[in-house]
Amino acid sequence: MRKPRMKVEHRGCYYHLTNRLSGPRNSYPLTDVDKEKGFAMIRELTSYYLLEIISVVWMGNHFHVVLYAPSADELPSDAEIAKRHNEFYGTRRPNIDADDREACAETGRQMIDISHFMRVFQQKFAQYFNRMHQRRGGLWADRFKSTILEQGEALWSCAAYVELNPVRAGLVQDCAEYRFGTWGRYCGSGRHPFAEHFVRHMRAWLGEYAADWSDEQVMKRFASRLARITAYERGESSEDIEHAAQKAKQKNSMPLRFLRRTRHWSDGAVIGSKSFVQETAALCRESREAVNRQFSRGETDITGPLHCFKRLRLG
Repeated sequence: MRKPRMKVEHRGCYYHLTNRLSGPRNSYPLTDVDKEKGFAMIRELTSYYLLEIISVVWMGNHFHVVLYAPSADELPSDAEIAKRHNEFYGTRRPNIDADDREACAETGRQMIDISHFMRVFQQKFAQYFNRMHQRRGGLWADRFKSTILEQGEALWSCAAYVELNPVRAGLVQDCAEYRFGTWGRYCGSGRHPFAEHFVRHMRAWLGEYAADWSDEQVMKRFASRLARITAYERGESSEDIEHAAQKAKQKNSMPLRFLRRTRHWSDGAVIGSKSFVQETAALCRESREAVNRQFSRGETDITGPLHCFKRLRLG
């Protein structure tokens, strides 16, 4: 029997969500048109859901989404919830009344629930894909995967991991060239599809010294991060890259590969500092299990160690 999905509900939480199409592992059925449609669907659903999208990347047989799910305390007023619901569905569903507190509360919970969002999105995309490709049956290989991310290094590193997928797959030399990722769209047009959320959440970790930074400065900081990782993985020489490479060689568990192609971002369940992983896991599992469990540990090139709830082989 599958365990319940690990979700944080008493406070806002960052997640990495991903799923893969069914079929042979080396099959890449998603066309450029399909990827474009997937992007459009996610953007359309953000006019209903209150989930704050940070990064999205579509590949040939799977997709990635990094987002922030607000807590119930962050919900807007009942009037705003009712307005959002009614405008999105129009005549397709019965309207709800702003005075119906129970209906508004239930609708508000749906608007911040990653499971509800993914169920609706995956159903819509499967219907589109089957219709376009004249197929029938299930589209997705399994239920979607979700990993809880701590704000800060875990969030920054996961967003970089997601945006660098097309580089590691050999599709482009620079993720800025890949138009089916949010970073590529920003670099190609000067407009990030989810700029408001991306900048706000990325700036929050940078701290007080970045409080007065412009959006462009935050973007440049992230661009620098992507360039550093890409250069490292290409084996290019610089003092910083060499330093990171030496640190990686000294670790056997999960060194700089935390920033690279690793299962931990998809299957790790919770990623962050040791205290964050323990506290978050205790909310979803037995406290004793969370406290006594030995976590995977890895190094990053900036702030030091990150921990992962699940112990996974690097592969």
